[in-house]
Amino acid sequence: MSIQTICIAKPTPAVLKIYPAYRAFFPGFYEALAAFHPVNVLELPDIWVRDFLPVQNSQTGELFLLSFNPRYANYTRTFTAEINAARQRLFPVPQCGVQIDGGNIVRGPDGMIFCLESRRIFRKGVAGEQAQKEAALKQALGARQIVWLAREQGDKINHIDGFMQFIGRTLFVSDERFDPYLKSLLARRLGQIFQVLPSVEVRFLPCVPDVTDKSGLSARGIYVNFLETSRAVFVPQYNLPQDQEVLAIIKTATDKPVVGIDCAAVSRYGGAVHCLTKEYEGKV
Repeated sequence: MSIQTICIAKPTPAVLKIYPAYRAFFPGFYEALAAFHPVNVLELPDIWVRDFLPVQNSQTGELFLLSFNPRYANYTRTFTAEINAARQRLFPVPQCGVQIDGGNIVRGPDGMIFCLESRRIFRKGVAGEQAQKEAALKQALGARQIVWLAREQGDKINHIDGFMQFIGRTLFVSDERFDPYLKSLLARRLGQIFQVLPSVEVRFLPCVPDVTDKSGLSARGIYVNFLETSRAVFVPQYNLPQDQEVLAIIKTATDKPVVGIDCAAVSRYGGAVHCLTKEYEGKV
């Protein structure tokens, strides 16, 4: 495997106006990533680079831009246009044409890609639409199969990287069994996963709801939003009692260094380590 480059957003005045906590967060975050990988710091209007930077074909290394047009948080039409202009300037690569955020894509074993269902991606019952979108995603990602999991009612963001991640054939799932509805949804999603990966090993990571959040956007306490690279695993920490427990659980599934990243402040904007990064094979 070639050395991966990690892309993150530069803490420009425009970015800090929206995300002031990113100023204190950035130096330590950069240092932790740079200890293992080349880091490409990009001048962008937004910090959640996972959602809008290009995806990479795992077979050919080619890059493709997804259609980015979110309708949540601070994404006005003007702000979305600024993001699209910046990414197209930095990455003049082909368009995939599927309207899906990068945070709603998780790579699994055996060439599988997992996503949450959304009417914005395809409409059920419209002849050929699902097959068309799946074919385009497979081509962009170098995937063998796209697996759609049930979405949560009322979910404003619909990003699967707040629910699950893989390390090899170990599936890490955000433990939402504290809520009756989420417990039922979790069982349904796991059933869908076991249908395509019957031998996968499941491990639950704590999920600690941010009771101070009134917006419904905070990612504080969502530990599954970690990043595995070719050289390390970077895990969000929130200054919560569960921090060390999570690091210990993840260490049982990998021989790579497991690095904790203090995301307590920045996560309240809606994401953590996985959302803040985009990894590519080779230089970009």
